[in-house]
Amino acid sequence: MSQEPAVRRLTVVVDPGDRRLVSVFNTLDSERAKREYLHHYNLLTDETVVMLFQFRDDLDYARTVFDASSDVIHYNIPEQGNGLVYLHCEMNESLGGILSAVQQSEIIMAMPIEFLDDDCLRVTFIGEHESLHRILDKSAEFADIEIERVNEYGSEDRLSSVLTDRQQEILTAAVERGYYEVPRQATIGDIADAMELSQATVGEHLQKIESRVLTGSVR
Repeated sequence: MSQEPAVRRLTVVVDPGDRRLVSVFNTLDSERAKREYLHHYNLLTDETVVMLFQFRDDLDYARTVFDASSDVIHYNIPEQGNGLVYLHCEMNESLGGILSAVQQSEIIMAMPIEFLDDDCLRVTFIGEHESLHRILDKSAEFADIEIERVNEYGSEDRLSSVLTDRQQEILTAAVERGYYEVPRQATIGDIADAMELSQATVGEHLQKIESRVLTGSVR
């Protein structure tokens, strides 16, 4: 009996360079309104896309940018939405090409997608080897792709199912520096320095980490 091909998790960093995946982001200053995660997307038949983003910082500034963009069809930023942004917009060639390749491949794109500080994205695909190979080749036509890690699906621990890669990195840095020891041996500032992030960013991540881990532990 032949063995079934192993299903793998492939995590990559996507660098679109000057080819922003959503053209409206060309005019969005990421220092003022920072994108953190893409939670969901839906590719429509009219070649537009609906997305649910997680933003932080100046959401009024984001509203101003979206209002002025001819590529934005509709958006909604709830006042009490904790930074969630519903965005319906035109796609450029890069985004359309990558999302179309995903739809035509026997793979799953794990959510959320994480936005990194350098306008790159961290994306995880799940599928068999040949399918993953094809999606890499197709995506490379539209953006630079760097493989970060590959592992068999199901081999990751429980934390991987509730925390993003960046959150796991921050949690590891916090534990290694004694942030959770009693008495506490490190501050948020120490972790921020080690990760080369702002204290506000690290503080927000730790709150989300603690919420997800504690909530998951009692379910």
